[in-house]
Amino acid sequence: MHLGPERRVPGRAISDITQSLRGLTLIERTFDYTASMETLTVPMPSVEALAAMGAADRAAVLAALNHAVRCIEAATVDLVEVADRAGDHLADGHRSAAAWLTASTNCSPGEARARVQSARAMRTLPSVRAQFRDGRIGVAQVREIARLVANPRCGGDVAGSEQILLDAARSLEYRDFCVVTQRWEQLADADGAHAAHERAHEFRDARLSQVGAEFRFETSHGVIAGAALREVFDAFVAAEFDADWAATVAEHGDAATKALMPRTAAQRRADAFLAMTLAAAAAGVDGQPIDVVVNLVSDTDQFEQYVEEAITGDAAQVDPSTVRGRRCETTDGIPVDPRQLVAAAFLGRIRHIVIDGAGVIIAAGQKRRLFNGALREAIQAIDPVCAWLGCNLRAQLAQIDHLQPASRGGPTDAANAKVLCKKHNLHKHTHGYVVERQPDGTITITRPDGTLLALPDAA
Repeated sequence: MHLGPERRVPGRAISDITQSLRGLTLIERTFDYTASMETLTVPMPSVEALAAMGAADRAAVLAALNHAVRCIEAATVDLVEVADRAGDHLADGHRSAAAWLTASTNCSPGEARARVQSARAMRTLPSVRAQFRDGRIGVAQVREIARLVANPRCGGDVAGSEQILLDAARSLEYRDFCVVTQRWEQLADADGAHAAHERAHEFRDARLSQVGAEFRFETSHGVIAGAALREVFDAFVAAEFDADWAATVAEHGDAATKALMPRTAAQRRADAFLAMTLAAAAAGVDGQPIDVVVNLVSDTDQFEQYVEEAITGDAAQVDPSTVRGRRCETTDGIPVDPRQLVAAAFLGRIRHIVIDGAGVIIAAGQKRRLFNGALREAIQAIDPVCAWLGCNLRAQLAQIDHLQPASRGGPTDAANAKVLCKKHNLHKHTHGYVVERQPDGTITITRPDGTLLALPDAA
């Protein structure tokens, strides 16, 4: 079997023997005593050669290449260590060894810093250096040990635990090895570990942000709170998996496999988070459930077109030039896919508010003196802030005002309603201002002298 071209790079042999695959050289190590240079010969299999191999042979080649990567990285780290001590970066005016390495190899700044950190750690860890050059420990493990050395409070103690850490690096999976290093760090730097935990708790945070068509929820906590969150989250993820698996078995019987499950693992995690949030809302605060209502707003024409599309399959045709009269969004103005809105409305998962061309809620009004209940919430959804120019008080904190006063026969319905805060509602009545809704849905505010309260370019 032809493995393709070979490349010779500086390195060091694990032993004096050559690794081979079915009689073919995988890695060959030689030492030139005259030049004091070891040479590592590594295969570069072509894609065709790899495709012709069996799984076991590819695994052997992978192991050989991984070993070579370790040896090459170790040689690179040794070079960086010498260059750092010699001050090679000063020749071209670089600020640091990391900057020189970035410029010399076009690696990322993070990669350069990691190599320099590893290089400096090797100065006090001869056993780690030797094992690294022999390919017996991985790049990630060496960088984790180097991270400990770089700790200004306990880095000097790593040399005393070198063999213990080296044995753990060779015998444990990387994740378990990191558990060992974290335990070591906590013992060696108790004050620093305590401070880190205190900072994590002190600066705990959670934020919900909207980026394009996505909502993203980020949270950070200390270890104890985080562990509790993980327990709850994992339980909800498991419940989503069980539901998917039950549905898959019901559909496919004995032929059911994970590949046939209706959702990906990422989708189940996202749905588990939503389920966890809604369960918390149902449990409520102090025994009082939180009523979760999602208000989505659309104009009636667009809504009806997409309903028809869902039923008949005929594509909806919405003219972009009519944008001023169109709405399909959350009450914060974030666009919503109209097909998803229609589907959610059919499933009853949201409160769907349909408006006409003037932005008036359709068929929401009843004869009443006060705006309250579902009508009040619907009007607040349409008008999220006070209508007075320059006032942004949220509708939930404001009042619903009759455009035509009820005392003069104005109906208590959506067409005769507008959100005004208490201050501007009172100001309107006591100073003779007139607030009206125009046919295109815009609100005009007229001063007692007949002029409009408007932006400078609209006055």
